[in-house]
Amino acid sequence: MVNIKYDLRTINEKRELVKNKLFEKSKYVKTVNFKEIANSDLVLLYNLYDEFFLDSWFKKNFKGKITFKLSKQLSRAAGNTKTQKNIGDIKEEDIKFEIKISVNHLLNFDKIDRSKSVGGIEVNSKLDSLILVFEHELCHVIEFLIYKKSDCSKQVFKDIIYNLFGQHETTHKLVSEKEANYQKYKLLVGNRVLFNYEGKEIYGIINRINKRATVMSPSQYGKYVDKSGQHYTKYYVPLSGLTKCELSK
Repeated sequence: MVNIKYDLRTINEKRELVKNKLFEKSKYVKTVNFKEIANSDLVLLYNLYDEFFLDSWFKKNFKGKITFKLSKQLSRAAGNTKTQKNIGDIKEEDIKFEIKISVNHLLNFDKIDRSKSVGGIEVNSKLDSLILVFEHELCHVIEFLIYKKSDCSKQVFKDIIYNLFGQHETTHKLVSEKEANYQKYKLLVGNRVLFNYEGKEIYGIINRINKRATVMSPSQYGKYVDKSGQHYTKYYVPLSGLTKCELSK
């Protein structure tokens, strides 16, 4: 696999084959800006990439196991690949990989009007984003199998992903949950906010933002204490329930 090298025209032709076959076989992905997607679509992609790009190497040779999951927990990274730490010491049939793709980055794709890219390649749809992120994660699997370690900041990985898929960068510039939330609510970590809790108006400071905001509210008997000795009570508040304010109460 590591010796395969395609020119950019061939790569684009093969990607179109992958897309068309995905449309044909998927229950959910029927357009480039699909509304729904399932873990089974990632399995489809794996089989299609193996067939069209890797001459069915995995089907013919790989004896281990790869699982695929769409993740709502991935908030920063668009994808993630994990395997055993002792991969170099175990039998191939016992090797396990888990590839996660961030569903947040896909669903947030068109929430911000700006250019987006994956691996240095401009993407114009959710499907483009999905398949290029998938290519990146598949290269991690390939590098793990060959070298028993993988690091996308190293030249070995960069050579693999460029030769196979023409990606010339290893970073992604997609819309994260943080960026999408700021676009909608204009809230950041550190902002002072007000919210209602059990009929009372509470003041606090945003400590973290995920699906909800973690808000720390000054409280005489709160169990959380900062370096100055100030006590806080922690609240988890939907972003829609917060009002930004500039002065403490």
